[in-house]
Amino acid sequence: MAAKQACDGNQKEEMGTVKVLIAYASRFGCTETCANQLKDKLKGAEFRVVDLGKESPGELEGYDAVVVGGPIYAGNIEASVKKFSTENVDILLQKKLALFLCCGNGDQFAAQLSSAFDPRLIEHAVAHEHFGYEFKLAEMGFFFRLIVRLVAKVKQSESRILDENITRLADKLAE
Repeated sequence: MAAKQACDGNQKEEMGTVKVLIAYASRFGCTETCANQLKDKLKGAEFRVVDLGKESPGELEGYDAVVVGGPIYAGNIEASVKKFSTENVDILLQKKLALFLCCGNGDQFAAQLSSAFDPRLIEHAVAHEHFGYEFKLAEMGFFFRLIVRLVAKVKQSESRILDENITRLADKLAE
């Protein structure tokens, strides 16, 4: 469900009265956690946080800034994030923009970012960050659990959310 609220996070400087859309998709909850942590780090803005896999954010004209992020599965960004960013390239290029990915292999972040988003959006963005990952094996179906165990060599659930990267994106967005 979308939330619209004023934040009182621990950001050093307030963003002022700006409207920020945080648009993301999350299959197992990691990206949702990261989107909400980002929201909590920004101060003085009005927010709408939207899971693109569940709802549309509607018209983007009313937002001063847009943050778009999603998880990478098997080298590809969640389809709803790709569709949203592709369909809205022109308007996103008119907004203050930040991009983030949740993915297990931070060493491949630049390549994954390039395959996830239009190069014009990457160049236009004030920030793009790797927010880390979580593997919640108990919440995954057999197929996903098998892939994660084989590819990532993970035998149990683990969480590596990178708070410092979330903070860095929040700082850049607030500038």
